[in-house]
Amino acid sequence: MTPRATQPRDWGAWMDRIDWVLVVRGASTGFTVLVLSGLASLVVFKQNLLAGLIFLGAGVLAAFVVAAWRARTADSPVFTGAVAALMSYTLAVPLLYLSQRNLDYLAILAFAAVPLLVGAVSGFALSRGRAGQGK
Repeated sequence: MTPRATQPRDWGAWMDRIDWVLVVRGASTGFTVLVLSGLASLVVFKQNLLAGLIFLGAGVLAAFVVAAWRARTADSPVFTGAVAALMSYTLAVPLLYLSQRNLDYLAILAFAAVPLLVGAVSGFALSRGRAGQGK
């Protein structure tokens, strides 16, 4: 045996760091905010196009933050928040298909980076406020 023996890497270990119950709760809440903000943005679009776009963007970001907010008590809030936000976005993709009847797969995959990033940053930032507190 060599002095620097390395352990084999377990590629499935990252999934053990995610609290799947919190992912489902966050994805459900994020999906609800995503749908409600999307429906409300249609009313705002009728008044002003620019205000509607801003409202829709803010609603989407708020949905991903709310999804990650549920993950703030997890052992790994960054991973759990990112997956929860991504799942809320994934739940909304069939609604996009129903409304447009075609999907641009490249755009869907490119926009999938937004919930991952927003969920990870939100999960990290929201968990910092709970440092030192018991679960």
